[in-house]
Amino acid sequence: LNRFTRWLRILGIDAALETGEEERARTSDKKNPVIFERCRLEQRTLLTTSKNLLLRKDCPPGAYLIDPKNVQELEKAMVQLFLDHGVVLRPRDFVTRCVICNGSIFTVANDEDKAKIFKANGCPDLKTELSVYACNGCGQGYWWCDDIVTSSASRVKMQAAHLFRQCLRGGVPVEGDLHMFDFIDIEEERSIGEKEGTLAGKGRPTGPMEPILSW
Repeated sequence: LNRFTRWLRILGIDAALETGEEERARTSDKKNPVIFERCRLEQRTLLTTSKNLLLRKDCPPGAYLIDPKNVQELEKAMVQLFLDHGVVLRPRDFVTRCVICNGSIFTVANDEDKAKIFKANGCPDLKTELSVYACNGCGQGYWWCDDIVTSSASRVKMQAAHLFRQCLRGGVPVEGDLHMFDFIDIEEERSIGEKEGTLAGKGRPTGPMEPILSW
């Protein structure tokens, strides 16, 4: 589920992965996996690829079984998950979470701090005029090179735009300014979704899509 988690974080959704310690506890303690308690305490929805995990007695209600093998089906699962939980996307929140640890990304203004981040990431020759960001959790550095289509920032932006379009075509609500994604036409994407039969209420099934997402 690493890819799915990355997608959620790119769209500004708080998504946590099972830690190595939690995984070891889950495989050794068949009665009460730590991950179940974490879901309850943090009020999280459990997503898993394991049918056996869902069959456990204490599995939190509303848990989802996801098949991550097919990218297109995984995208449909993401849209259905958002619709089921009433998620409202806010483009201003896109690309504000660290895809590595789920921490929040903040702006790095000091040139010395920028240089440290470049050096730590093996790019000591980059110019400090670039817009630089860092995660407040793991310290991972990010910098924006929107004019370079092969840069990691550009790839993340393109991924966010693609996921955003899939959500629009599926009928996921949107709120607020489009921010850096103002090149996307919401009505056009809704229209495409209606033609494809993926727009909720316009040909898309309103109930759970069992082959894609189940519980």
